[in-house]
Amino acid sequence: MKTKILLSLICMAISLFTASCSSDDIVSPEAKEQMLTLTVSAGTEDEAPATRAELTEREGSKSPWKWESNDQLMLVITDAAGGKTVHTLTLKSTKRDGLSGEFEGQVPASRIKDNSTYHFFYVGKTTDGSADRTISDSELSAGRINIDLTKQTGNLTDLKKNCVLMGTGNVVATTGGKAITNGNITLKNLFAVAHFAITANDNTPITKVGLRGKGVYASANVDLSTGAVTGVSEIGTEVDPEENIFFPAGKTDFYVTFVPGSVAPSFDGYYAGSYSSVVTTKPQTRNYDANKSFVYYGNAKAKFSVSDNQQVAITNGNMQYVMPIATYTYTMNAKTLDANKLIRWKQLVPLKLKGTRTVHPGYYRLAPEQWETAMPKNTRTGGTYTYNTVTVDGKEYVSPEVYRYFDLPSWGTINYPTLIDNTFTASASAVAQTDFGNKLKVGNKVTRTMTYDEWSYLMPNTVNISLPDNNRVWSWKKGIITHKRAKWARCFIDENGNGTRDTNPAELRGYLIFPDAMTMDEATAIFTITNPEIGKWSVANNNPTTFEKIKKSGAVFIPLSAYRAPGLAKLVQWGEHGNYATSQYDGTKMLHLKITDVDAGSFLMVDAKSEPDQGCMSRLVQNY
Repeated sequence: MKTKILLSLICMAISLFTASCSSDDIVSPEAKEQMLTLTVSAGTEDEAPATRAELTEREGSKSPWKWESNDQLMLVITDAAGGKTVHTLTLKSTKRDGLSGEFEGQVPASRIKDNSTYHFFYVGKTTDGSADRTISDSELSAGRINIDLTKQTGNLTDLKKNCVLMGTGNVVATTGGKAITNGNITLKNLFAVAHFAITANDNTPITKVGLRGKGVYASANVDLSTGAVTGVSEIGTEVDPEENIFFPAGKTDFYVTFVPGSVAPSFDGYYAGSYSSVVTTKPQTRNYDANKSFVYYGNAKAKFSVSDNQQVAITNGNMQYVMPIATYTYTMNAKTLDANKLIRWKQLVPLKLKGTRTVHPGYYRLAPEQWETAMPKNTRTGGTYTYNTVTVDGKEYVSPEVYRYFDLPSWGTINYPTLIDNTFTASASAVAQTDFGNKLKVGNKVTRTMTYDEWSYLMPNTVNISLPDNNRVWSWKKGIITHKRAKWARCFIDENGNGTRDTNPAELRGYLIFPDAMTMDEATAIFTITNPEIGKWSVANNNPTTFEKIKKSGAVFIPLSAYRAPGLAKLVQWGEHGNYATSQYDGTKMLHLKITDVDAGSFLMVDAKSEPDQGCMSRLVQNY
């Protein structure tokens, strides 16, 4: 009894004690981190006196920066073991007309050590300029941040959206829960900046300017330990509205942010006739690297039988036509640009460029990925789209002004693939001369379009029991019964990973075609379900896969695309079925392959005789 009473009293005492104490008086198992208020003065130096400058010279050692209300510095502290933490410092006041600022923020006392390093970053504004960017936990873990360079406005005041400033210093704790740096922090721009202006050499008004070239990048990574800047996704030398950097319409005087290093920029000045004046220009013949242009299975080009005595290598993307344009272009020789330098003629005066009218001929290429089509992006969820067109000499052509790529030409238009209303009479010589593969070489050899019979051999479409015995069929015995499966299947690309085909994101459907040498187990592993249907009875919506699985598999992916209605600049039924050109004809009409999301009878349907001006996709091959 005494024991019980004593225990009760102890419990009561504990209860009374804890009830009488505030939460601040209770020490948790993990003691609260002591925080210090860090005050930092930071800014860029004033620019050097203006001098005459060419691209090889340097004027001014700093980009023009002025602190604005609510600007933030990001302090990255790295300890002796390489561990990183990030802390935010906010602008409190400015000096020297905004060139210097005093920042303040909280840092853990435990992170302020003699063997720690301190890097101060200003990581710029968001693309819309509404707020400062910050360094996220994932970026800190990766040790780098990525800066988008494609949305450059060319304005001096918008450089904060494209550049990163960094400075180093030493942080020391003082009395009263405070910390300071030993001296001011001098921030330097980790990028190079140049100021240009372009005009046409014949004074033609320029409507917009595009930037491309070797050493010109769509984005760049900034190393949080060293401040080193590395370009990501080089834009390259091709004139391409989807990849080039474009300044706002009408802007011909602009500041450009570059990744430091060797750069050979090209500036394309567009004018009113950039698209209409050259739409009929004959396409160039181009040659592509064989190691990069075919589907590979293992370490070799995948082999696909298209007859009893012929195998082919299949290209790793649908054929696309890059349409011609004309611009007033100025291309610079390669120069080395250093970080934290502003290149211009003299203060506020740009390097002046005079562009020469240049015709950029059209050419055929392979789509960057097997599933990529040149469809207008606003039709991704399916439907119909009418192309912009231009009329030249009384004939209508698809215009390159909105979408530079085009992949729905009609047969016989090899030298004018965007022609809408085409006349073509099939014959052996006419078909051979107008095969689009004649202008798209791989490894210095022409490619070609398969015949309808070759497609049918490649993807046999009969019930399992009646499938042929050849390289395009898996065959095995279970007891006395022979089982067969055709080496292809319908599927969809499951972008969000939920196993169900959705329209947002628009999860593309298509056909997987398996190499001759691929095992059925390997083919099954391409899907994200364990028991996919193979061959004739497969249903696209029931067979999910992923972009990554397709890329690693060695299988060919043929997307359900669309077709262009005969005689019209109209894309029809995007994503519903695929119409692919063949080099086979019936009478005077070309045949095309029609692939669907479910079994719909024979591939060769009544409407699979192409009208002369119907546009179809093409997937090209080379013979072994």
